[in-house]
Amino acid sequence: MRQMSTDNWNICEGVGFEECFRRHYRPLCHFAYRYLKEVEAAEDVVQDVFTGLLEARKEFQDEEHLLRFLYVSVRNACLNQLKLKEIHAEVLEKVAPREEPSEDEFFAKVVRAEVYREIMAAIDELPRECGKVFRLACVDGLSNDEVAQKLGISVNTVKVQKNRAKIQLRARLKDLYPLLLLFLKMV
Repeated sequence: MRQMSTDNWNICEGVGFEECFRRHYRPLCHFAYRYLKEVEAAEDVVQDVFTGLLEARKEFQDEEHLLRFLYVSVRNACLNQLKLKEIHAEVLEKVAPREEPSEDEFFAKVVRAEVYREIMAAIDELPRECGKVFRLACVDGLSNDEVAQKLGISVNTVKVQKNRAKIQLRARLKDLYPLLLLFLKMV
């Protein structure tokens, strides 16, 4: 990662990035800890927010505006972390072994995980709106009506986007497409 210079860059009213970091890092970590209950995770979130601020080189009207930005950014990042943690817990609960799996079962699970990774990578490569519709409908399991309502689009648009996604995924995953159909039934 390239190092970014903070020389001569005032975030607001004569406050430079380094001073801002020194002043607000600890309170923001404490704030993040209240959400995440893990010191390292809280520090990671705050560091990510400061990294984003440094990369964006955003300037603020005054320190109050800066603080509002920092706290909202940290809160949102914490909520994203919690949501991700919740999703991971649900996935782990679904795949947690009830008893020691045989080597064949273990191998089948590894293959299934790799197929899942390939499918999710292909879904990520879909055009933005198409991928969003497909993920909500086929991965999250929402109905066409729910997807349309959530995205503010027509049900017909949802159907068209899902069909486009299936066509593109079929081409991208031609060797895995039968497994994709199986995956969609399992989710």
